[in-house]
Amino acid sequence: MRLKGWLVTLMMLGGLGFGGVTAQADADYDSALKSAPQGIALDQIFTPGETDNNKATVVDTTNPDITGTQAVMVTNATNQFGTIWSTDENAFELDKDETVSMWIYFGNRGKKAADGMAFVLQNDERGLAATPNFAKKISGETLGVWGVDTDNKQSDAYEVAKLAIQNSWALEFDTHLNTSNSYSNAGDADSFDIGYTGPHIASNYPGEGQSYQMEEKRSGVFPLYTYRYFATLNHKGVIQGNDYTMLANGAWHHVTLDWSAANKEMTYTFDDRDPETGLDATGTSQTVTVDPAIVDPENTGKVRWGFTGATGSDYANNLVIFEGVPGLVDVTSETKLTDLTTGKEIAEGEAIRGTNEVQLDYLLTYKGGKQSWKDVVAKLNLPDEVTFDKAQVTYANGEQDTIDVNQISDQKLTYQLKQELSKDNSTARIRLTGTASDKKDVTEVPSEVSTFSAVNGVTSPDTPRFIINPKLDIDLLRISSAKVTINAGETTTIQGQVFVPEGITLTNKDLTVHPSINGKAKPSYTIVDDDDSSGKVLYTPTAKDLKAGTNKVELYVTDIYGNESDTISVDVTVLGGLTFGDVADKSSFVATQLTGASQNVKRTNDWQVKVSDTRQAGSTWQLQVAADGFRDQDGQQLDGSLVYRNGSDRTTITSTPMTISNGVSSDDDDEFDVIDDWDDTTGLELDLKGTAVSGEYSTNITWTLSDTPS
Repeated sequence: MRLKGWLVTLMMLGGLGFGGVTAQADADYDSALKSAPQGIALDQIFTPGETDNNKATVVDTTNPDITGTQAVMVTNATNQFGTIWSTDENAFELDKDETVSMWIYFGNRGKKAADGMAFVLQNDERGLAATPNFAKKISGETLGVWGVDTDNKQSDAYEVAKLAIQNSWALEFDTHLNTSNSYSNAGDADSFDIGYTGPHIASNYPGEGQSYQMEEKRSGVFPLYTYRYFATLNHKGVIQGNDYTMLANGAWHHVTLDWSAANKEMTYTFDDRDPETGLDATGTSQTVTVDPAIVDPENTGKVRWGFTGATGSDYANNLVIFEGVPGLVDVTSETKLTDLTTGKEIAEGEAIRGTNEVQLDYLLTYKGGKQSWKDVVAKLNLPDEVTFDKAQVTYANGEQDTIDVNQISDQKLTYQLKQELSKDNSTARIRLTGTASDKKDVTEVPSEVSTFSAVNGVTSPDTPRFIINPKLDIDLLRISSAKVTINAGETTTIQGQVFVPEGITLTNKDLTVHPSINGKAKPSYTIVDDDDSSGKVLYTPTAKDLKAGTNKVELYVTDIYGNESDTISVDVTVLGGLTFGDVADKSSFVATQLTGASQNVKRTNDWQVKVSDTRQAGSTWQLQVAADGFRDQDGQQLDGSLVYRNGSDRTTITSTPMTISNGVSSDDDDEFDVIDDWDDTTGLELDLKGTAVSGEYSTNITWTLSDTPS
């Protein structure tokens, strides 16, 4: 019995030591493929490297929500080397701006993950067979591209670089720290990451000696020292993780690389898409210089590109899904949401009102490429709270297709474009129209990401996040009399009361009054009242806005959600009268340089005096002016005077009013512009004596308008 019990225990230990690990790795691998994001097929675009030890392979994803997507399994076990390269026809072109986008999976092993992968540009003479020159075993710290540091007698960094993939630039995604720095570990290929504390992304030239730094360790006693050496990697453009959840966290990570041919710069952005929703994210970016003379010494303008990976005693499921491949197809997409009721395009975070008509456009543009974009499958995730009743596709060639909106289920619609996009038919617009939901509360509608995918290209536009405001019936009741009579120069206050639906709370600050007089809009204003929820409307037009005769004053109210009340109106009849129109608050004379002689100083153009006469025809009026002497801020009087000039006649203006203009009413709501009749020989001017002292002087001018007998 004891023997049997011992055997059972041994079998259980074996299961934990081996079977358990394998099951976990398979589960992670299966989960990665089932959660794979939309990508492209890799046939005739990429090919596995032509080396005997290459374990990279192309696999089909198993996510039922995506189509035509293949992944590269770069490594998935210990002591592996994996690589996949672009075909000759799909080289990276250095003399053009290029963009590469992909989804990368680093497994779920966190701190135990190894070793990572590298995105590589290379013109190694070995082509598809390019590989680090491993010694007896694969070195995980190389990530399949860096130099091999297994000779502890090697003190020359350039010799380490010779063992890397040549004529190359690499962007590493390092999930495992190699930080051994002892004499005994020299030559173990385990020291590239000394000084780093977590997973990271960085770049440099694998085949260049300047990318490495040799460190010396010694052992023994003087003078019998022995020396060993190990290499550290010079990391450029580092994106540093704070802990091991940065990469190997069981999630797909989106990466975009943008090449600027003019600047010879590569910008790489990590986590710029949300793996759960597919929505754009800010991500983290770095920009580094990439010297074409290093990666393309023959100046061909092209480089092979792809991914490499390597593992040592640890492992991870390292997978890549390509989304955008440079030169294959260059396509862009965008969305546009329009409130058809108001005619306004809705930007991120803006609002529409419930029951308004809505139009959603998906705009696809083919900008170029080696292939046309065909068999494009649109998987639309439509925004919530909008019911769509019509959908149509319009192509650049003018042809249209109707989409059956009955195929929309749970705000999702799948549709395959019937025409390919190419330079001869470069755009497609999918337009859906519908109605926003009738909401009684403010409702936020989140952004939704859709995908347009084909075997050679994927694009994923977002809809804007927007707000649906409630549609409310707002009533504005007139309290004032419908007709009011006032004298010229007077005004009146119009009163109204706002009523909102029961159960809806709106305060005065939520309500805006929109007045108009005789069809001309006046400045709107928010209701102000001691009782913040009174809804009481008070509007007092200015006397000058009310002309003689009957004036129609109209008011309506809007709330913060864009709801609008009916319009109330009051007829205000103004009996004839004589008043000032616009009169300038301040006027000035031209700044003048004193000469020691008498001078006449002209007016500037900021003078304004208008007379409004709404009396019966034949009524007369006169305008008088008076002023004190000019003084500066210290009370010093100016040696000069204000004069009224009429041709050669010049009269000094004093504190006694002087008549300078008069007129007769024509019974046509006259408005007489006094200043308009003045010129260089008429009107007010300033006479200075030769003894005037420089300074800034001012005075008050009094205008008097008199209703003189006719």
